[in-house]
Amino acid sequence: MKFTFIKIVFCLFLSIAFGNQLFAQQSASSQKLSLSDAIQKGLSQNFDIQIEKRNIEISKNNNDWGQAGRYPTINLNATQGNVYNNVVNPAAFQQGTVLNNNIVPTLTLDFVIFDGFAVNITKQRLANIEAQSAGNTRIVIENAVQGIIRAYYNAVLANELINIFKQALDLSRDKYDYVLFKKSLGNAVTGDVLLEKSNYLTDSSAYINQQLIFRNALRDLNVLMGEIDMNKTYELTDKLSFNDINYSLQELEEKMFATNANLQTLAITQEILKNDIDLRKGDRLPRVGFSLNSSYNINRQDLSKAIFPDGRPRDNNVARNLNIFGNLTFTMPIFNGGQINRSIQNAQILEQNGLTRIESLKNLLRRDLANNFDLYNLRKQQVKIAAENKVAAQTNLRLAEEKYRNGSINAFDYRILQENYLNIAFNEQQAIFNFIDANTILLRLTGGITAEK
Repeated sequence: MKFTFIKIVFCLFLSIAFGNQLFAQQSASSQKLSLSDAIQKGLSQNFDIQIEKRNIEISKNNNDWGQAGRYPTINLNATQGNVYNNVVNPAAFQQGTVLNNNIVPTLTLDFVIFDGFAVNITKQRLANIEAQSAGNTRIVIENAVQGIIRAYYNAVLANELINIFKQALDLSRDKYDYVLFKKSLGNAVTGDVLLEKSNYLTDSSAYINQQLIFRNALRDLNVLMGEIDMNKTYELTDKLSFNDINYSLQELEEKMFATNANLQTLAITQEILKNDIDLRKGDRLPRVGFSLNSSYNINRQDLSKAIFPDGRPRDNNVARNLNIFGNLTFTMPIFNGGQINRSIQNAQILEQNGLTRIESLKNLLRRDLANNFDLYNLRKQQVKIAAENKVAAQTNLRLAEEKYRNGSINAFDYRILQENYLNIAFNEQQAIFNFIDANTILLRLTGGITAEK
């Protein structure tokens, strides 16, 4: 059992040494990365953002007068036909084989002179669809930016906890060395040594585990930034900091209703529904169109193998025929079973649904803003409490160390105070992270997350 325990100790020591060496190598080769740099990387490399940007390109291509139907359509068609006739009839005027082939090119032009203002309405609808696509892209961008901010500070938090674990590990090592020194002087027993060794190994394991958590946090950040190399490491230059900002709920609500991305995109969708109503109303108006058609028929008849009653051969026949005509059409709907009226009514109902959907979203946004406003203020107080608690814990731990060294308290009590300080230090960093996250949510709700960074 003694040999097994020594092996465990040796393996843990080796893991700590290897972990420290690997972490140091990564830090030495890491590039500096600020939060602003991370957001810029995400805006240019994030896969979801790239997809939405291409969707904007599609809507831009469609937002054209030609797509709306303003310009005429011109088509060129050509038909080539072949006929083989073999006549064996004594009563027929012509005997033998006759070959006929022809080619008919046709040029057509169709132009809508008036279609109930559908062209103008459709063009406006295409412009609204482009704006809607841009709004959807903005929503995706805000989601990505919020995710990057959270992932960045989560990695910062993980790194800060590494430093706290390192402090605890150094303290445990000092205590372990101290108790070994006391034992060499005869002032400590084997049980004291094993206790401090156990504490040191426990802190070593926690330190190694936190390094893994930090590496995983960097991988999460790489995914959101669109980095292909998942193991790419960085020196994060922005730290967890507490910026005490006092918000007004009324001002935040006014800003939210004016700039919230989801609300603005839904308002554009409402404009598209209005366009649909105008299009349906336009079906009541007459349609005036003009078409121009031109065809040129070339027909060739091969009579070289034909037999005529007089026995004389005939020359081949070639006929040409040019046709040009123009038509003006006028269409006025009189009655179609009430289909137009029903389509208008349905479009108006959809518009009312859209208005209700906007009011519903406003109501949800009011609730979310109020909840997160209270959460923001709560976490602000938690940061202040955690900071004061940490100062008290630091002082208490320093006094406890003096008492431990002069024998006023035992190792168990000192370990409890040490763990209490660690928990309080963790809580302070977590409180700052939670405060930053709450502030980010407020910025997202009020449409300022992309303008902020």
